[in-house]
Amino acid sequence: MVFVIIVTYNGMKWLPNCLESLANSTLPSTIVVIDNNSTDATVSYIKEHRKNVVLFEQPTNLGFGAANNIGMHYALQHNPDYVFLLNQDTKLEADAIEKLIAVASRNPEYGILSPIQLDYSGDLLEDCFYFFMAEQADKSFYSDAVLGKDLKEIYELRFVQAASWLLPKNTLLTVGGFDPIFYHYGEDNNYCYRTLYHGLKIGVCPGTYVRHDSTAKLAVEAPLFSEKYFKDYQLSILHKYCNISMNLGEQEILFEIRKNQISSFKALLKCNLVQFKGYSKKAMILKNYKESILLSRKNNLEKRANYL
Repeated sequence: MVFVIIVTYNGMKWLPNCLESLANSTLPSTIVVIDNNSTDATVSYIKEHRKNVVLFEQPTNLGFGAANNIGMHYALQHNPDYVFLLNQDTKLEADAIEKLIAVASRNPEYGILSPIQLDYSGDLLEDCFYFFMAEQADKSFYSDAVLGKDLKEIYELRFVQAASWLLPKNTLLTVGGFDPIFYHYGEDNNYCYRTLYHGLKIGVCPGTYVRHDSTAKLAVEAPLFSEKYFKDYQLSILHKYCNISMNLGEQEILFEIRKNQISSFKALLKCNLVQFKGYSKKAMILKNYKESILLSRKNNLEKRANYL
């Protein structure tokens, strides 16, 4: 039994195509949509045209991870064999889920499997997917393709973005759901860290395809102490200190807080108010997150269905 989980937010630009691609799938599935309080016609479209979809309407925007957790919780209550997380801005090839499950059944050591992610036209690789396949697959994926070698059944990676993830039930029971400390962005990185920590692998399967209309771009460094700088800093500390594969704890957090406080004090002595305020704010951001980070680490070190 397969449950497909889709989180929607103002998704009418893509949703009809996404759901139609699932209707054409060679393997039937139960489709679960969690709508994050859309203001367009997303909900009315589903109710009118896709009555077979299990719909959870949310009164507020919960973010990507927390909304997916609702769907995964529902799936677990119905004893799934697999859960497939799918972005609203995708179109899935008809045989993708069936092929992924066939690969998963032969390779139970894999906790996450993804199809090849193309751009929405289907003519090119999706930008971020292109980058991390080049960075992580030891050049073998592109080398095999260019040199005409037989492609492997799976290319093992440390990370693949959560636009289309096949998760065996064992992954949910071992790793759980997305950590709610991440509202939007970073939750899939954290989930991959946890998957690897608990002894499961992550892979991409050639011969399976999804089209993804992604707007994600490679990160550009923000100006020092700008609004974006602090948002990026917040995400970076969560990435770092919630990564349970790294031996980090309260002492390391306190050390970084102290380092920012010292930088702030030095800036004050030089009458540099911009740096004084900037380093003070960095220290405060980390201080405010300290207890949540420590709780996150404690929860995620355990093998269980966290957050579900």
